[in-house]
Amino acid sequence: MGDDFDELVDEVRASGERLRATLAGMTEQQAREASRLPGWTRGHVVTHLARNADAMWRFARGVIDGAPAPEMYPGGPEARAAAIEEGADRPVELLRADLQFSGVRAARAMGSIDAASLDTDIRWKHTVPARMIPVLRWRELEIHHVDLGLGYAPADWPAAFVTRTLATELPALRGTGWDGEAPDLPEAELLAWLIGRPTSEGLPAVPSWPY
Repeated sequence: MGDDFDELVDEVRASGERLRATLAGMTEQQAREASRLPGWTRGHVVTHLARNADAMWRFARGVIDGAPAPEMYPGGPEARAAAIEEGADRPVELLRADLQFSGVRAARAMGSIDAASLDTDIRWKHTVPARMIPVLRWRELEIHHVDLGLGYAPADWPAAFVTRTLATELPALRGTGWDGEAPDLPEAELLAWLIGRPTSEGLPAVPSWPY
């Protein structure tokens, strides 16, 4: 994956631009309405994406500075949840500005990681190499863009995102102990099913996806 690290950072930037285009049309009322994630409004989703960008920035800066971040979110899950709750009800203009700043900063830091540092460990939910930072951010952006419920759907996912994510996560499903049969679906719909966002009814249930 190291050979295409720069391409992955470019994908993160492109995903961020698509998300910002969607949010440019989000109204104040829409920001307060329910997203497709239980218990979260669209304001919650946008705030989560901004705070996730901060986490990716901390990871990248830690790698660059030779002092890896000790955890994804300072203060742990409770502080993460509190920050999202606190920011969810802000005016749309502030939601957009927060996401813009944090997202651009994170992508810039990712792009500054040199090739020799790509195997540096970072402390995500489990230890992964720094080369995974843009992958983790790309997944957050594409999946939660769909979760906003503002017209962006699994069919809009870039083919490269669908193919790459299925290639790693579909085999990993077996490791969860799930022994069912994957449904015969187009790739984007198959990925949506795999991550708990099925596009049709009657599909088999899968274990919770960790992203």
